Amino acid sequence: MKIIDIFHKILFLSLPVMVLAGCGEPKFKVSGEVEGGADRSLVLEKSDFYGRWIPVDSVRIKSSGKFEMESDAPASPEIYRLSLDGKFIYFPVDSIESITVDSPAANFGSDFTVGGSEQAANLAAFEKELMALDFADEAKRDEFKKSVYNKYLKDSQGGIIGYYVLTKIVDGKPLYDPASASDAKYYAAVATAFDQFRPNDPHAGMLRDVSLQALRRRNAGQGKTRVVEAEEITMIDIDLPNENGKNVKLSDVAGKGKKTVLIFSMMNQPESPALNIALSELFDSFGGNVAFYHVSFDADQYAWRDAARNLRWTTVIDPAGMTSDALRSYNVGSMPVFFIYTADGQLADRAQSVAELREKL
Repeated sequence: MKIIDIFHKILFLSLPVMVLAGCGEPKFKVSGEVEGGADRSLVLEKSDFYGRWIPVDSVRIKSSGKFEMESDAPASPEIYRLSLDGKFIYFPVDSIESITVDSPAANFGSDFTVGGSEQAANLAAFEKELMALDFADEAKRDEFKKSVYNKYLKDSQGGIIGYYVLTKIVDGKPLYDPASASDAKYYAAVATAFDQFRPNDPHAGMLRDVSLQALRRRNAGQGKTRVVEAEEITMIDIDLPNENGKNVKLSDVAGKGKKTVLIFSMMNQPESPALNIALSELFDSFGGNVAFYHVSFDADQYAWRDAARNLRWTTVIDPAGMTSDALRSYNVGSMPVFFIYTADGQLADRAQSVAELREKL
């Protein structure tokens, strides 16, 4: 099973290595042993709030397999990872801690132990249980989610592991789906814990917004709101400017009698021209029976506008870029990604490639 977390697959920014050089700042340390990894480069990376990985330190593993690194302690709890040859071991850092990580180089990322804090041990245990899960089995998946909540989230008091688990992506799909009414209770519980124990944590706002949307959808499905309200929340709406500066809502396009594809991508990436050609071919193949609503997150709005004008469907840009509410609301962990709305405006499916999108349409 291929496991990808929301932090792992963001491909839309290339970030420089940041050198942390503050004197006298609180530090945390990570050390351990990578058996068989002598003289290989081990990188410590930090996840920022928007899913990007920033290298903060690196070392050559000693001939004995031992390594040791330290970095400035984060202002609020964050997720870090060790990277070795494209494989990763994740752990949380809450304050001034000493984290230990041991793993054989040959099975780095799958065979490991993490210690130093209860949260770190819990996150490692969760990762191993997830690797053993048959994600395709819906009954086992639902039972797993209940078990994870009871073991790691219920009493976490707003720990970063709650945010990490809820935003975990497996095989391109969220483990806990904010669009699923049955998962609303998990988001609500974790968001409540953040509000109670860590109200100023930057992750709290995102969890609060997503949990409220999830609860509204669940209540609408159970008939707990008026019909007009239920109609208003059948989609997670977006309202952004097009290439002419005029705001266009997703609800202006979707739910108008034809299937609609919501596209999240960038226009200024090397793969973007090929993606747009593939999308054009798909668009043409349906002879006008499918609508596209294409959201871009490019920093260079002038370049985006030039590219967007060549496309024959609705294109909008999110000036918030990586801080976009839309990325959080749709639990986006990689781009491009595609969401399919039914002809009557119901969010129905998700695809990670144009080929998968074609098949699901």
